[in-house]
Amino acid sequence: MKKSVVGLLVMLMILLAACSTSTETPTEAPAVETPAESGSIVDSREHTPDPLLTNKTWMWERRDPNGNQVPEIIVPNPENYTLFFNDDGTFNATIDCNSGNGRYATTPPGSIFMELGPTTQAACPDGSLSGDMINMFGPAQNYRFEEDNTVLVFVWVAGGPVDYYRTTDAQAGGDTTESIVASREHTPDPLLTNKTWMWERRDPNGNPVPEIVIPDPENYTLFFNEDGTFNAKIDCNNGSGAYATNPPGGIFMELGPMTMAACPDGSASSDMINMFGPAQDYRFEEDNTVLVFVWVAGGPIDYYRNASVDLPEPAEDVPTGTVTAPDGIFLRTGPGTDYPYVGVAAEGDSGEIIGVSTDGQWWLVAAPNLPGGQVWASAEFVSTTGTEAVPVVAAPPQQLGLIGIAWEWVVTSNPTGDQEVNDPSRYVILFKDDSTANIKADCNNVQATYTALAGNINIETGPSTMVACPAGSLADTFLSQLNSASIYFIEGGNLYLDLPADSGTMRFVPQGTPPPSPDAPAGGGDGSTFYLTSFGPQGAQQAVLAGTQITANFSGTQLSGSAGCNNYSATLTPVDTYFTVSNIITTRMVCSEPAGVMEQEQAYLTALAGVDGYVWTQQGGSAIATGQLFYTLADGTTGVMNFTTSP
Repeated sequence: MKKSVVGLLVMLMILLAACSTSTETPTEAPAVETPAESGSIVDSREHTPDPLLTNKTWMWERRDPNGNQVPEIIVPNPENYTLFFNDDGTFNATIDCNSGNGRYATTPPGSIFMELGPTTQAACPDGSLSGDMINMFGPAQNYRFEEDNTVLVFVWVAGGPVDYYRTTDAQAGGDTTESIVASREHTPDPLLTNKTWMWERRDPNGNPVPEIVIPDPENYTLFFNEDGTFNAKIDCNNGSGAYATNPPGGIFMELGPMTMAACPDGSASSDMINMFGPAQDYRFEEDNTVLVFVWVAGGPIDYYRNASVDLPEPAEDVPTGTVTAPDGIFLRTGPGTDYPYVGVAAEGDSGEIIGVSTDGQWWLVAAPNLPGGQVWASAEFVSTTGTEAVPVVAAPPQQLGLIGIAWEWVVTSNPTGDQEVNDPSRYVILFKDDSTANIKADCNNVQATYTALAGNINIETGPSTMVACPAGSLADTFLSQLNSASIYFIEGGNLYLDLPADSGTMRFVPQGTPPPSPDAPAGGGDGSTFYLTSFGPQGAQQAVLAGTQITANFSGTQLSGSAGCNNYSATLTPVDTYFTVSNIITTRMVCSEPAGVMEQEQAYLTALAGVDGYVWTQQGGSAIATGQLFYTLADGTTGVMNFTTSP
């Protein structure tokens, strides 16, 4: 359905609404505090790092009701409930069987405000205090130290409960690590590492959870590196983390930074995320081709299969190649390591050679069971027979890659708004194939080194020309964000660098890309905030749940707002007389009230992904008063979202 434009779309700037509370609220209700215009209370506060607070692991020991009608809590396992405050205003949290992070601000003397960001979503066992710990974030507004600064005391707002945390490094030089993985000895397992494992199914193992059979295992993968890190593909998202294996069969995994795209209906992404943390044992089956994770305390069992490509046995009289590498080799979509890999072939596997690359360094192998019917293998690790007359095959077109392109920084999107770059040509990074990068940071040239592997990236800036740039320069911000980047991905011709602790995503375009047309359907305006009033199938729209608010802000080719619980951002792409919505990224809060808020949020995000038309109605000949977005779902259902500029 394509709708014509009835008025000028008047929208600019991103204004994200704060999420509603994710668990039960404490008996003593926190005082209402007005957030900054950015939407975050943390951003409205000046932050001064406190050396007595930061770079230590604090373990929750108990909660004193302090005269309030809440139960006293004595934590039996404080090591499972920890906080670690970084100097930069971010913190890491262990919340029983889950890990999370967030942002905070401390202002002397003894004032603090914390906002919990994304967490893993494992179902902790009965008796867990995870919900009680989560209740602390937000209300706590004052803190102090006791017992020679080894005990951290949080005092909730308005004389609420008091929480006591004890540091794990009570003596100078003590353990300051915030990671359970870091406390465990790690011995790499050659049967586990350097292989791609695809999730196939989950066995409830007698627990009250549903059985899961994955229809597309290639979208749910794990790759364990020998150094104790892993890379994960979690449906439409990429992530990384740390793990430790202690033979025989002991493992602990902590999920770290990941992209936050809203995956489509039916995704098993949250189910896969639930695995990190609880899994404590593993074993191999079917000649070590199947990896089995057993959750703690006899929980569910997950099965992952080695992503080996089953090459058909070649006939006797055809050109043949045999893998000689002891650990196997990656098979790729093109002749080069910068092409994506589709699986692995084990030592001794053979296949029919049907071509060779123009430089003679890669063999083209028949793989009729794969899309395209062929794969490329490095000639360095393949012995061949009868290949003298195979044809030379040109490399297939390559998708845009990280290396060799001058990327211009155009915007950084985060839960509090967009940081637009007025002149992207002054903020450029060029990644080179020798693991170095050249950076133009406004009036300075900067050298850098980087590592990039399976969607993870680490950039370290080095020597700079050190010129004093004019007032208003974003040079320092640009370099700081590059140094913080942890994940990269390329979609729609854009490079995205994700920053840690849900602090934003940098977006780049190839140098010379023209700016969006001002006549695009989502083009220029005054930055009005639109509020969703109802949505659903045409003729049967449902009002937004009472107590929730869903917003949409349009700025050029960017869309952002609150989906009722989580903040989101997305990309708008003009198509003829309408636009599409893609690359939807959200925070990962879980809200329990009002009932149905999470289902409403998912329905809204799904509808956004299916937008195929719009109508805006002007008021008084200029300002837009109401609007409609039309959408079509994957099953063919059509619907409409009704917006107004009045909350």
